[in-house]
Amino acid sequence: MIEGATLLSFIAASVALIIMPGPNVAVILATGAAHGTRSALLVVAGTTLAQAAQIALVVVGLGVLLSIWGWAFTVLKWAGVAYLVWMAFKIWTAPPSGEAKPLDGQLFMHGAATALANPKTMVFHAAFLPVFVDPTRATTPQLFTLAGVFLLVALVLDSAYAVMGGGLSRYLRKARFQRLVNKMSGGLIFLAASWLALRRSH
Repeated sequence: MIEGATLLSFIAASVALIIMPGPNVAVILATGAAHGTRSALLVVAGTTLAQAAQIALVVVGLGVLLSIWGWAFTVLKWAGVAYLVWMAFKIWTAPPSGEAKPLDGQLFMHGAATALANPKTMVFHAAFLPVFVDPTRATTPQLFTLAGVFLLVALVLDSAYAVMGGGLSRYLRKARFQRLVNKMSGGLIFLAASWLALRRSH
């Protein structure tokens, strides 16, 4: 069991880290503005599940192996970046009206790909989570608890960004705004891809 003060400190640190805009937020906002809140929430589901998988790998110790196998980071990173660039191009060049809305599965994959394109998240959690672990108690239950809390905080805050993006879409539904929305959404996703591409791999 984690002490209340420690848990509150962890939640505060998690909020501070997650609330800062990054690639996930860029894709969530872009999707919300283009397709509405429901579509953005599907992206959030994808980012959350991908982050859960990454954190699970850390908790069971595979994060250490991946920190050694630097090539695995490179492969995941550039595969995700390429996917985001392709997605940004499709949105940027979409017609101002009659654009086909992505399928639910595609939206989910957009979110998952964005999160998986940043595998250094695993190394971050390998360093971040143990800071809040009491070494005098069983560590694995504490790590799983902290991981669950972090994912819950991420889900809440990312969902708030999804609602924010969806709120924008209600004002940008008119045909004369559609081209602007496509350019803005495509640009945000391309920015997310660039963000990830320019990050150091080591």
